[in-house]
Amino acid sequence: MKKILFAVSCIVAALGLQSCNNDKGPSVPESRSIRLEVTAVGAAGTRMTGVTAQDGRHDSADEAKVNSLQVFVFNGDALDGYNASTTKSVSVSCSSGPREIYAVVNAPSLSEITTKTALMSAVSVLSVNATNFEMIGSKSETLQQDGSISIAVDRLAARVVIRGIKNSLSNEAQAANFKILAVYLTNVTGDVNYGKSPDYTVSTWYNKRGYQAQNNLGVFTYDAVNQTVAAGATNNTEHYFYTMPNGNPGAIGGAFTPRACRLVIRCEIAGSVYDYPILIGAVESNKSYEINLVDITRAGNVDDGNEPDDEHPDDTDEEEPVVGFEQSFEVTVNDWSVILLGNEGVVTI
Repeated sequence: MKKILFAVSCIVAALGLQSCNNDKGPSVPESRSIRLEVTAVGAAGTRMTGVTAQDGRHDSADEAKVNSLQVFVFNGDALDGYNASTTKSVSVSCSSGPREIYAVVNAPSLSEITTKTALMSAVSVLSVNATNFEMIGSKSETLQQDGSISIAVDRLAARVVIRGIKNSLSNEAQAANFKILAVYLTNVTGDVNYGKSPDYTVSTWYNKRGYQAQNNLGVFTYDAVNQTVAAGATNNTEHYFYTMPNGNPGAIGGAFTPRACRLVIRCEIAGSVYDYPILIGAVESNKSYEINLVDITRAGNVDDGNEPDDEHPDDTDEEEPVVGFEQSFEVTVNDWSVILLGNEGVVTI
């Protein structure tokens, strides 16, 4: 009898244990504190260095230098970890589990950010980027233990480069009296949010519809050249300009509305001033829109001497395409993601 009772007790105990296990359900690993080393690096296909210009003012180090790094670890939308450093790497405390990690370079302090939504809504300003290019990148990881990761970062700004302007005027009198007065960007967007939202509303514009002496960023958007170019010769001075992303259409004339970025070459030919606007089109972050050569074969739009503003809605000499101008695009990868304008970087006007 004792043997029978003992066997029944064991069966009951086993059933009780099984019932208890079913109540608990499948085991889930508990989240625990870990330490993560994050390093910001150049994106694939790019380098963290720029191109040395011939004009002596463009400093490639300014495009690539890292003065600060801020790292955010998000659990869903909520902040799970944050730290900042003045180097390319920083160690951050967070918890284990699926996380999204953001690296933000050269930004002002974002230590008050507590959600991913707030970070994506934060704004980068072009005037600050002039000497300190802000960059951002992210990576999704399932964190399980202490470790290290690298995150590719891209600049928020875009770049426009022109490397040469040739005097190919057919009229001998004009060709003998040719001077490049200035090269500059118009319709320059002055800010963008970190999320680069397509519906973001730009707060600040520079050189709206044309050059505006009181509304530009100096050599960041305008270069006074004032150099004579002999007939058949080429001015090989390189010009580097910067803007935030701009996907607006290429409107012409009227009161200012958001519109596409243009590169304008202003020349003096036999005593008269002419403008040569080149439509850049949609501009994206961390891309370099490059023209290797502009071949000027004819007079451009007669410059009326006015700065375009709402009082001069018909002043379109810095917007109207020069008759006979054609434009196509070719994308290659360089120090930035380079987009060549014209026919393999050559624009004939």
